[in-house]
Amino acid sequence: MKTNLPSLKLALICGGIGAEHIGSIESALWLLSQFRSDHRIGFFYQHPDGRLAESAELLALFESWAVHPYIKAWIDPAGAENCRSVFRRAVTWPGSAWASLTGGDWDLVWPAFHGRGGEDGSFQGLCECLDLPYAGCGIAASVVCVDKIKTKAILRVSGLPVLPEVTLEDWQLGSPDTISHLVEQAAALADKDETDLDSITRISSSLSDRIRESEARFGYPVFVKPASLGSSLGVVKAANRQALANALVQSLILDRRAMVEPQCNWPEYGIGLCGLDEPQASLVVGYALNPDFFDYEAKFGAQAQDDAIPANLNPAQTRQLQELAVAAWHALGLEGCARVDCFWDNGQMAINEINTMPGFGVHSVYAQAFAKAGLPTAEFLDRIVAAGLERHRRRNSLIISFKDRL
Repeated sequence: MKTNLPSLKLALICGGIGAEHIGSIESALWLLSQFRSDHRIGFFYQHPDGRLAESAELLALFESWAVHPYIKAWIDPAGAENCRSVFRRAVTWPGSAWASLTGGDWDLVWPAFHGRGGEDGSFQGLCECLDLPYAGCGIAASVVCVDKIKTKAILRVSGLPVLPEVTLEDWQLGSPDTISHLVEQAAALADKDETDLDSITRISSSLSDRIRESEARFGYPVFVKPASLGSSLGVVKAANRQALANALVQSLILDRRAMVEPQCNWPEYGIGLCGLDEPQASLVVGYALNPDFFDYEAKFGAQAQDDAIPANLNPAQTRQLQELAVAAWHALGLEGCARVDCFWDNGQMAINEINTMPGFGVHSVYAQAFAKAGLPTAEFLDRIVAAGLERHRRRNSLIISFKDRL
C-alpha cells in the first residue's frame, strides 16, 4: 500500500559527535540521492566538535567525503555526480545553520545519526522540544536501544530470548584517575603467558569478581562490549584471563558500562522493520561473517563480504525470525525504522542487538532487504517519513499542556 505523501520539505542532518560519524555521513549522502525527486531537501552537517557546518562549508566537505574510503554512498561515477547535483541544491538554505535547521518550516527532520550523540534520544528530545516531526524511533526507544544492557533487560522481562551477560560499571573500579592507572596495569597483564586472579584482585577486586563470574558461566572465548557503541566499535574477543581483564578496563574508557557475553556459534541474521503500529518486516539477511568475528573492518572495510539476501532459510524459519523481530519492536516501543539482529540455529534463537537508525548506503543490508522484497526505495523511505509524521500528529493531539488543563 502506497503512503501517497505529498511533496515535502525535509531536513536531513548527519555527522555528530559520536564514534560512528563517518557511517552517518554515508547514510545521509545515500538518503539524499534516494528520496523522491519532488521532495525538497535541506542538508545539514554537525562537525565532531558539535558545531553545525554553515552552508558555505558544505561543498568542500562533500568533495572530501566523495573520496573517503569508508563512505560508499554510490556505486559508480554517475551515482556520485547525481548525488553531487542533489547536494548542491540541498545546501542553499538561507541564514545560519542553526536558524535554518530549527526555524526552517520543515515538514520533517531526518536524523541520520548513528550511535551516541544523535541516535541515543538526545537529538530526538531536541526535536520534540522544538515541536519538529522527525524520522525514526522516539526518545524512549532511542535511549534504551543504544544501550545493549538496557535493551537486553527489557527483552528478557518481555519473554524474548537474549544471550546471558556479565556487566561491569566504571564506578565499581573507582575514580577516573584510578581507571587510568588500571589501564596501564591491565595492559601489562596482557603480555603475560598466564595470570592468576590474585594479580587481578590487586588491581581491582571488582574486576577479578567479574572475571571469576564470567569464567564460571561462559569459559573462553568471550566477547567484551562497551554498552553504548555500535558498528562493533570497541568489541574485543578475549581468549584468556589476561585479555579479558585488559578488554574490560579498555571498554570503560569508551563507555561507563561494559558487558561480557559468551561466544555464540549460531549463524547471525538481520531483519529490517519499518512502519508504526504494525511494522512491515523485510526479507531476512544472512550475515557473511569474517573468520574471527564481525568487527568494524569486517562490516565496512575493503574486505567486507556480501551478505545473503534472502538468507538460506525455509519459509517457516524465515517467518519465525520475522515474528521475533516484530515482537522486539513492540516490546521496545520502536517506531519508524529499525533492524533486529538475531542468532538462530535449528529453532534456537537469541536477539543480539537492535539498531534504531540502521545504516544506509550502497551496501546497506537494511535498504537492500526491503528492495529485494519488492518495496521501491523511494516508497520505503516515504513509509519511514509517514510514520514520523503520524507520531507527531498523535503526540500533538494529546492533552498535555498546562493551558489545556485550565
